[in-house]
Amino acid sequence: MRDYGTATENMLASLTGVISRHLVWVSARRKSTGLIEAVGFWNGLDVRQFTVGETARSYQGAGSILGLDPIRGEVGLNVRMHTIRFSGIPAAVVNLVNLYDLRGAPVEVHRVFFDPVKAVQVGVPVRVIKGWVEEMPLPRAAEGQSADVTMTVASAARALTRTLALKKSNSAQRRINATDRGRENAATSGAVPVFWGSGKSQNGAPPPTSVTPSTPTADERAGGGSTSNGDSRG
Repeated sequence: MRDYGTATENMLASLTGVISRHLVWVSARRKSTGLIEAVGFWNGLDVRQFTVGETARSYQGAGSILGLDPIRGEVGLNVRMHTIRFSGIPAAVVNLVNLYDLRGAPVEVHRVFFDPVKAVQVGVPVRVIKGWVEEMPLPRAAEGQSADVTMTVASAARALTRTLALKKSNSAQRRINATDRGRENAATSGAVPVFWGSGKSQNGAPPPTSVTPSTPTADERAGGGSTSNGDSRG
């Protein structure tokens, strides 16, 4: 069971009712600049700041978030899919889909409660989902009608299914650090045969052998042989 804090737990235990809101926080890469930017939405009115942890975040009113599918907690490493539905496709959500690369973008969803009588926030936002955007297609509504947009979020267990990249280019590494030459020869690595000791190259060709001196003949032994500079010694 989640710990919502003493103030929230007391309100939930009362009979006065409860108002809950969901805060959606997406950190996505802007297509035009390649920079990571954070965008927040909540199913409330206007723009409002909420303190998550020790950070103040600004959330845009995104119309009605129809809700979340039941959030299931379970033991194990299975990747769970959560669905967030926005109704009416507000302009802020349309901009999110059109301006940002959402595939694999980190997502956090928090739940916050309000007093139903005073309409003031009770307790602090509590995270209920952490994961990555699996998909968020933008539907085309029929003329004169509205459509809902759905964000599918893969749970944090998705990170355990990612494998290491087999190759990484020098240009990609230079974008991280312009002076890093660690992958300068990545494009030709493995293509140039390198011989180690007396082994074989990766294409199966034997390494070049060194020339060994020939055995002297009987006449050369009788005459004392010859030196490398042509002088004979008796």
